[in-house]
Amino acid sequence: MSEPRRQRIKRVEEVSEAGPGDVGRKSRSPKWLRRFAQKILPFFCLLGAVAVEWKLVNLPAGDVKGQFPVTIRARNEIATFTDVGSVSGGPFSFSYAPATEAEKILLDVYFDRAQLSDETLGVLKSIHVAAPASPGAITYLTSSAGNASCATKIKVEPEAGDLKSVEFSQDESDITSGYRMLATKFTGATAGVTLISQGTFQNGLSPCRIELSVGDWKQSTQGFLPIGIQVPPGAPFRLHWQNLDAQSSSWRTKSAALSLLAFGSDARDEFSARTITINSLNPKTESPNPPRFEARGTKQLPLTVSSFGINQSQLEIDASGKGRVLEAGKVVSTVNVWEVFNKNPILSALIAAGNLALIGWAKRLFFPSHPKRDSDA
Repeated sequence: MSEPRRQRIKRVEEVSEAGPGDVGRKSRSPKWLRRFAQKILPFFCLLGAVAVEWKLVNLPAGDVKGQFPVTIRARNEIATFTDVGSVSGGPFSFSYAPATEAEKILLDVYFDRAQLSDETLGVLKSIHVAAPASPGAITYLTSSAGNASCATKIKVEPEAGDLKSVEFSQDESDITSGYRMLATKFTGATAGVTLISQGTFQNGLSPCRIELSVGDWKQSTQGFLPIGIQVPPGAPFRLHWQNLDAQSSSWRTKSAALSLLAFGSDARDEFSARTITINSLNPKTESPNPPRFEARGTKQLPLTVSSFGINQSQLEIDASGKGRVLEAGKVVSTVNVWEVFNKNPILSALIAAGNLALIGWAKRLFFPSHPKRDSDA
């Protein structure tokens, strides 16, 4: 028997011993891997496309300065600031103090629901005044004797709890040029309010007249006595300023917004916030409608409220920082690149065609169509 014939017989015997199940094992394994790779590849392509498009919508924010200043209309809108703080890094607080004690500017404060602090109750008790400790409606009303002035200072800061947001609004308006008002509310924390009124003594007497009331209880004082009031979370209170002096240096422009408040322990004109939203109120339910304006910063880079003006019939706010601005739910700042693409018909058509092609490719690989056999026809 020749050598080539002997080798062919040997190969046939090896195949016979291996059995039919082992024939082609080496050739089938790469084919299975190729099929798996063909199916997993479009999945990762789709995942990558979704990641890229999500990134285009959520790119790092741009400067919001171009969308400010904004106004909050009296008796209709509320401005809400979340994650507020001091620009110097401390906790949020605000205060008011007249430029000089000689200015004839009266400040009245109205609380819907609050109570006197334990310290104030103790001081009043020491001068034989029994004030109620229970919560109720509180008013702090000021007046001055004759032509003298009665200067009132106020400081508001969060106490117990975790401050979530602060609301500012004007629930009423007045056409009088020497009048301003501001309503505020703390959410998530108790607001501690400290008031003290004083003026230059005349003939040994204080020119200030203070009327403090808690529910039906009333007490008159002559100022120089700090009054501490605790406002529970979610309870509003209102500040009313009235200028009795036409020569007041801080109220020279009577028809313009006034920067009456200072923020933080260092009494700056600015504070920080992660978001700023402006909502109108539903007149029937008194609940807020969806925001007509919203500016969003980040926890790492909050927005800076650089100006807070109080006018006769509106609040005026200016802010800056990196973020996104939406009006009626639509992005109006230039950080949404995907929205820019969609506004361009050619780019939008190309992106849509690419998405459809990618989906069609994945569909054909996952669900291949099999041609009909001649026997099935």
